[in-house]
Amino acid sequence: MSLVRRAFTVSSWTLASRVLGLVRDRLWAGALGGSMALDAFQAAFALPNMLRELFGEGALAAAFIPRYVQLKERDPAAAERFAGAVFTRLALWLSLVALVLSVAAAAVLWWCSLQLGEGAVKAVWVAAMAIPQIPYLVFICCTALGAGVLNGRRRFWVAAAAPVVLNLVMISTVWMSAEDEAWLMPYGVLLAGMLQLALVLWELRRSGGIPPLTLESSEALRDMGRALVPTLVSSGVYQVNSWLGIMVVLFVVPGAGAVQFLYFANRLLQFPLALIGHGINTAAYPEIARRAGAGWAATGEGLREAARLQAFWLLPAAVGLLVTAEPLVRTIYQTGAFGVEAVERTVAVTSILALVLVPVSLSRLAVRAFNAHREQGTAMRVSLATVVANLALTVVLVLTPLREAGLALATAVTGAAGLAAYAVLLRRRGAGALLPLAGLLRPALGAAAMGVAVWLLLRWWPQPAGAASGHAALRLGAAVALGGGVYLALAGTAWLRHRAACPPAAAATTGAPDDPRGGGD
Repeated sequence: MSLVRRAFTVSSWTLASRVLGLVRDRLWAGALGGSMALDAFQAAFALPNMLRELFGEGALAAAFIPRYVQLKERDPAAAERFAGAVFTRLALWLSLVALVLSVAAAAVLWWCSLQLGEGAVKAVWVAAMAIPQIPYLVFICCTALGAGVLNGRRRFWVAAAAPVVLNLVMISTVWMSAEDEAWLMPYGVLLAGMLQLALVLWELRRSGGIPPLTLESSEALRDMGRALVPTLVSSGVYQVNSWLGIMVVLFVVPGAGAVQFLYFANRLLQFPLALIGHGINTAAYPEIARRAGAGWAATGEGLREAARLQAFWLLPAAVGLLVTAEPLVRTIYQTGAFGVEAVERTVAVTSILALVLVPVSLSRLAVRAFNAHREQGTAMRVSLATVVANLALTVVLVLTPLREAGLALATAVTGAAGLAAYAVLLRRRGAGALLPLAGLLRPALGAAAMGVAVWLLLRWWPQPAGAASGHAALRLGAAVALGGGVYLALAGTAWLRHRAACPPAAAATTGAPDDPRGGGD
């Protein structure tokens, strides 16, 4: 199956998940917009969600997949025993983490319930919402590891379809509209985690069997263990930034609503980031891991193929998100309790987050290349610097009139800096340019022209006073049609089909002396 077909499979299911997610978010906005209940639920859900990214889809998958793929080519039975050993250790370790976190949340709930002040009230809400959700991290991280095994077997659809389950379960809970009836939502998260794991286990059984659970050790397991800590840091930078930012915003910005405005804006960012960026990265990673054995030059070819696909679609997506933020937010969220102030604050965050789309997606692709070369230390150092800079800048900007939009601006600045660092490091390793600027000219000009055309259209057709999401949807539809036509007419598809001069086979036969472990550790 080609990279394009694999990416299409992942992206199609991701599209279904994201559409259902937008339906769920609109229901949330209409029922609980601006409430402390929704702020608390989203802040509480951020913790297991971050751990899922770190120990499931992020760091563990980044350390596990290349070793599983490379071992499977040499000894399929050993690869399955390796996968089973990782499963067993992950389940046991995360069960212990969940127990500790549950006790900590219960202690916070008890202590803060005895205190006074807005901060204590917010902490009580978050702790109470977190306790039912914490066990979710065990199920969802095991689900993500199972998805990694399926990806290594070139089976992509179930792993990509699993998030649909979460959205369907959560939609079924949103009919609870009053704040004192919002407590069903955390239990919905837990149920969804169980169902997702069951779905992945079913597909594992069909595609070659569930890896045998064992505590058996091996050299591959020990090697992955040595790489896991730096990989946790390097792969988790965006998730750690997001979680720390949510906590800062929750307790620094007065009143309710700031967390959900960030959440709703971030959901709009995640739509193209997951549909395009994650889909391409997931489909490309097994190939990047395979090329790593031939040296950095061969890896660079795989990176550029994936980066070309990303840039062709993410550039117009970023520009479109920037110029259509106002009608987009109105179309999806302006209903019920989600009023004028909520729309304005969410639009401000969305406009700034549009600048994050391309740097974050390409940075994640670069991190996977370093992980494939077992050079986790290099990615870890870049990630640590980015996290520290982002947190410091967030604390400063959130205290300004930007409020929660300050977090988005901090993320945009540090995200661009992180991508620049990865681009320089890849060149030094011999991988070449992550994305050659010469080939980027037509897509960039097409996206710029598209942005100008859409901006002029929306200036000519403003939102009438008193009109709500229905009218905004008409404006948004016209903007998308105009922008898509302008972009495709100017950008074309020739650049997308371009291949670099040095084919992968050439790089693999030159006898390059690259150490597969790289030089960063």
